[in-house]
This record gives sequence, C-alpha cells and structure tokens, in this order.
Amino acid sequence: MHSILVVTVAATDRSLLTVAERREAAGVEDGSQDTKLAALDLRNSAAIMTECDVAVGAGAEPTLRQETLTETFRGVDVQDLLLARHFNIEITSLIQDGETLAVEDDFVVDPESGLVARLVNDRPIRWCATKIVAVYKAGFAEVPGDLAEAAMDFMRLTLAERGRDPSLKSEVIDIPDVRRVERDFWVGAIPGQATESAVPEIVAGKLTRFYNPTVA
Repeated sequence: MHSILVVTVAATDRSLLTVAERREAAGVEDGSQDTKLAALDLRNSAAIMTECDVAVGAGAEPTLRQETLTETFRGVDVQDLLLARHFNIEITSLIQDGETLAVEDDFVVDPESGLVARLVNDRPIRWCATKIVAVYKAGFAEVPGDLAEAAMDFMRLTLAERGRDPSLKSEVIDIPDVRRVERDFWVGAIPGQATESAVPEIVAGKLTRFYNPTVA
C-alpha cells in the first residue's frame, strides 16, 4: 500500500507554548525576550515533531497542532487503515474507489490512534480498494498539558545549555590549593544532540503518548 499526505489547511501556529509559558520556562516576567523565546519555541517544537516521527505532509512542516489533511491510499489490502496523522481525528470525507462512505455505517475511526475500521452490516471487514481518499482533521487545537510541560522542560534545558560546551560531561574546580580544574568530556554521541536523539532524554520520556506509529 502506498499513501500520499497533503496539508490542505495548515495550522496557523506550530508552537507548543503560550507567551506566558515561555516566560515561565525562561524565568522572565516582562516581554523583553518574547521574540527570541518564540523563535526558540518553534525550533524546539520542530525537534519534538522529529522525535515523535510526525508524518510530513506536502504544503507545510509537520506539527501536532490541528490541521486539515487529504491522504490518498493506493493498492489497499489491510485489516485496518492507519492514517498518517493522529489525535482528535475527525474524518470529513472518505471515498473508496469513487464511493463516498458514511461514518458509523461504513467505517469508524479511533480519534487517538488514527485507525479506521471498515464496516459492513456493523461488522469489521478488510479494506480492499484500488484507491481511497480521506479528508480529515487531526491534531490539537489547544496543546495538552503534558505536551506543554515537555516543551517547557525542553526550553529550560536549551537555555541552560547555552554558553556551555555541549561535549563537557562534568567539571570539578578545587579552589583551596590555588586552583585545580578537571574536565570530563563525552566520547562519541553527545546526549541530547541530533546524533542520539532530537530532544534530551528527560523530554523524550514525557512524549510517550505522542509518538506516531508507522505504517508497515
């Protein structure tokens, strides 16, 4: 089976944090850093999308925010149809080989996982079709609390890491005997860097719900 995903109505905002949440994560109370924090939020959000393996659709960058998508499947022979995007799914149109199917009568969708079951006489059957076109909304209109928390932790860590050598594992400074400095550096992959993961481990651990399964 082959599928093509197109973003027909893109999210108006791909960031994961509000202005207030960015300020809280950065430890600032005024708007002096708002522009920089908004740019950092977008960069970190993009890294989270990569970590969660959010499907890329033609027309816009991947996001967990709500979008309207058109997905075309060809050569379909599966028990359940798996949509490329997940969370809060609402199918507005599903056409199988030119026939428009009716929700609940002809199919049902799990709004979280994106699994679509084909129904005949209220019983699930296999999807067998030359072409299926699904138009649906997916993603969050409002960012869930656990996703926002992960994004805030990511921003705190990113700001804390600025100005520090990312390859530095530990540092010991002994002042009494004049001065003694010991530095231990990571060898190989640096934790939190792209060679290991798109996001730091502590952030990745809070993203379990948002990892997207891939179509086999």
